[in-house]
Amino acid sequence: MVEGGIFTILHNALQELSKHIENKEVEVIALVHDASKFQFSNITIIEMPLSKKSWWFRLYYEYFYFKKLSKQVQPDIWFSLHDTTPNVVAKKQFVYCHHPTTLFKPTWRDWKFNYKIGVFSILYDRLFKINIAKNHTVFVQQHWIKDVFEKRFNHTNIKVATPEYVEEITSEKYNFEANKIHFFYPSFPRSYKNHEIILEAIKVLPKNILAQTQFHFTTIKDNKEKYAQFLIKKYGDLKNVQFYGKVKRSHLLSMYNAMDCLLFPSKIETWGLPISEAKAYNKPMFLANLPYAKEACGNYEKVTFFDENSASDLAKLITEFVDGNHTFQGNTLPFDTSKDLQNWNEVFQYILND
Repeated sequence: MVEGGIFTILHNALQELSKHIENKEVEVIALVHDASKFQFSNITIIEMPLSKKSWWFRLYYEYFYFKKLSKQVQPDIWFSLHDTTPNVVAKKQFVYCHHPTTLFKPTWRDWKFNYKIGVFSILYDRLFKINIAKNHTVFVQQHWIKDVFEKRFNHTNIKVATPEYVEEITSEKYNFEANKIHFFYPSFPRSYKNHEIILEAIKVLPKNILAQTQFHFTTIKDNKEKYAQFLIKKYGDLKNVQFYGKVKRSHLLSMYNAMDCLLFPSKIETWGLPISEAKAYNKPMFLANLPYAKEACGNYEKVTFFDENSASDLAKLITEFVDGNHTFQGNTLPFDTSKDLQNWNEVFQYILND
């Protein structure tokens, strides 16, 4: 867990755990790739720089070295934050599962653009199963994942722990072109993120709608990923499409504030952070008609769901929105969330007090 969203999970977890154990007789040892990225006075850091050198090292640590280490440390609790359940000796084990590809069946196109997506979809499903029964509790981010895990792994205690999202609101607005309606899709270019469905929808929009709109995509420009290069080559001549490179966090927030509507057609997520971020700005959203999107959206009025495989479906919604005659479906969660763990503090309270 060294970069991007998964590093954020690790850092946030340790940050909140450091607060949680203040004035408590709890010793915490964290196994990380790079110790220099963590400064917590009450957490002992063990650095394992080889953990990202290759998958062989990862597997060696998980299923061989960690058992030896656990016998030395003799932990009461072993909490794995990255999906797999290591072979260790501990009084109780817990695992936090957040990798989406185990829930995704890749097509040949996904293999073509990034073979790792296909490999991970096969490998992770098998790695998840190893030792999973040893866990006291398996934490997942959404209810539909809980349902899948209960059936797939036959585990009796799977608990929903929703990602802790702290709203960051800015009053700044990105300098989008005036007198246009702006649609926004902030997402890294992976094939399952499904950028194409938006771009194909743009191609079939009526001319009067095209004249009034602009579409904005982050992390595409200057990106060496095959899928990013494919998008630029195939759709780079669309005049009302803007491909950005990496965007600073402050600029990203100002884009949310300035946009008119979020588009989110991803085929698989364990959450979908841009949905939470757009919701914080009370922005309209067109989301893939999939369980993850409905759950991440929660109870919200300004949302409509579309067939993530239908460019014409999305084009129709965009046209209605620009013409000012779209009626949003809205969304209401159909299940009870009162027993969910809502933040890291509640997760650690559950683990330590259980």
